[in-house]
Amino acid sequence: MIVPAALLGLIGLRGIDIMARERPERPLTQLALEIRGSLATPQRLAHASPMLLAMLIFGGTFTTIKASIPSLLPFTWDPHFEQLDRWLHGGTAPWEMLKPVLDAPIATYAVNLVYNSWFICLTLIWVWQTFRLVDSRLRLQFFLSLILGWILLGNVVAALLSSSGPCFFGRVTGLSDSYAPLMEYLRDVDNSYSVWALDAQELLWRNYIKGGVVVGSGISAMPSMHVAIATLFALVCWRVRRWFGAVMSVYAFAIMIGSVLLGWHYAIDGYVGALGMIAIWWATGRCLEWHERRRRNVATEAGALI
Repeated sequence: MIVPAALLGLIGLRGIDIMARERPERPLTQLALEIRGSLATPQRLAHASPMLLAMLIFGGTFTTIKASIPSLLPFTWDPHFEQLDRWLHGGTAPWEMLKPVLDAPIATYAVNLVYNSWFICLTLIWVWQTFRLVDSRLRLQFFLSLILGWILLGNVVAALLSSSGPCFFGRVTGLSDSYAPLMEYLRDVDNSYSVWALDAQELLWRNYIKGGVVVGSGISAMPSMHVAIATLFALVCWRVRRWFGAVMSVYAFAIMIGSVLLGWHYAIDGYVGALGMIAIWWATGRCLEWHERRRRNVATEAGALI
């Protein structure tokens, strides 16, 4: 159901674009012609199907590995990240810096909405790039970066720097919980506006206590994959349209704010996630450039021999 819903969402966005920017006499007719003439073609479906299957399989594997991290490597880095956060921000915890700005239930609820839209954005951009025929290099760079980000950041770094995040700080470390006021604030907001993060955090904790591996249930704070992949959204969109990249950069910043304010992550988790993804994007881009140059040189040499 996820892929069809994403396709419908993309078609809806294209319909809005036609009506707002192109303004033909019959926008729905133009949209229908585009669907028949470009989206639902054998070439595009054959182009997209292998990537759809591969990413679905890989996504399940990634979440299974992530869910197993706490049972293999216990959380030990939380006190260090808590102290590092304060050191980086002049002795003040990042959430304490944000709370006076967003100390209103409706503002926190808005942050919660944006943070929960991350999965929708991931699905839309994933499906968009899967079915996209133009700029195959950008498409390949996106999927290579996404896969390497999941492996290197979401599995390797997460395992080496195993941590639970601020929302579980007191329960995991047994130390005085400096994030208790933040969580109390979120529960107060939840009395007026639903803060879905609280229910999700309790579900993750219950699964963690039970032990075993449940797909999609792993606790892992460092690095923030929400921030890392939101950064990837921005990098891709900058290559398509500058205004699109600017919008998605603001979105990535909002995800960073949400990860801290909702108690999911230390700020350092987001910094590592964003910088790590930028490094992966740069490396994949350089590798693709090298491959293209090598292929051109081989073609040139082969032509000279003929």
